[in-house]
Amino acid sequence: MKKMRFEKWQLIVLSVFYIVFGIISAAVPREQFLTFFNILGLIIMVIGAFSIFIYFLRKDYLEEHNFQVAFGALYIMAGMIVWLKPELIVSNYPLVFAGCVVIDSAIRLQYSMNLFRMKDQGWLWVFVSALAAIALAAVILLADLGHDLQRILLTVLLCFDGISNLATLFYERIALKNYYRGAKVEVEVVDGERIEHRK
Repeated sequence: MKKMRFEKWQLIVLSVFYIVFGIISAAVPREQFLTFFNILGLIIMVIGAFSIFIYFLRKDYLEEHNFQVAFGALYIMAGMIVWLKPELIVSNYPLVFAGCVVIDSAIRLQYSMNLFRMKDQGWLWVFVSALAAIALAAVILLADLGHDLQRILLTVLLCFDGISNLATLFYERIALKNYYRGAKVEVEVVDGERIEHRK
């Protein structure tokens, strides 16, 4: 079985951060977040630089849809914004994080469709959890909420999404192991594209 890819480790770190920040944001006034986001910006920049570095060590760099350098550059740019302009994030952090949840919940939708095509029965709860997170994020983004209610909903959203991400990655890893164990699969690489032949 293949080792866990760097991209999935990024999602694990992000999910743990969601849970921790969700709890902190419920107890700490937003005015005290400036230093936190200064440090967070630097961390994001390091992750972006490391993503680019890992790309040059990978042997599967010709794999289709490999945008590791592009995403690494985006991480660095986003980190610079968070580091140099933390007040922009602090004043709008519920909307910023709700938007981030929409993006990674869309990734979870992709995981659910992968499980569906593998005929794994667990695809449905992954699909529902992703839709639920997107729906709650949409409420935060679009509804006219009071500050206290918005902060409570953000805490619930971040904790729910972080836990759902971790559970999905863990479940998918087990499902893939069972899938490949249940049948002989030959993998062929043609013009940089992985083609699986299941027997």
